[in-house]
Amino acid sequence: MEPTLVLGYGSELRSDDAAGLHVAQAVAERAEPGVAVRTAHQLTPELAAELVDRDRVVLVDASIDVDQVAVRWLAADAHRPPGSHHVDPGGLLAMAAMLGEPPRAAAVVQVPVTSLDVGFGLTAQTAAAADEAVEVVLALCRGEEPEGAT
Repeated sequence: MEPTLVLGYGSELRSDDAAGLHVAQAVAERAEPGVAVRTAHQLTPELAAELVDRDRVVLVDASIDVDQVAVRWLAADAHRPPGSHHVDPGGLLAMAAMLGEPPRAAAVVQVPVTSLDVGFGLTAQTAAAADEAVEVVLALCRGEEPEGAT
């Protein structure tokens, strides 16, 4: 098992919602040693097992809540009830902690979006932000602290 997991998620059918998928694919193309990359349509309880015993996990998602690429650190909360069919990043980390040793470090990289309309491909603004997010994710994989991380 690789020590670091990058998990990009989103829908390819909703334009910019696919930003997390695009970032993960770009990270995979860079083939960083010690980094496994996975994509998913959404976070589901089954993914929690993939977070167990990792040194670090970087989740990547499109977000309407940010206007620039943002990093948010996560902490496992063992008292959080698990979801049934889909979970948020904190819930996924909590489930990983129930299954075994959670990752030493976990972060969500949020990519700002312009459009969530039905359609294929990223808008120009989100594509530029996704390119920036790739560099942020790679820095996190190397254990570096990107500017603006909270």
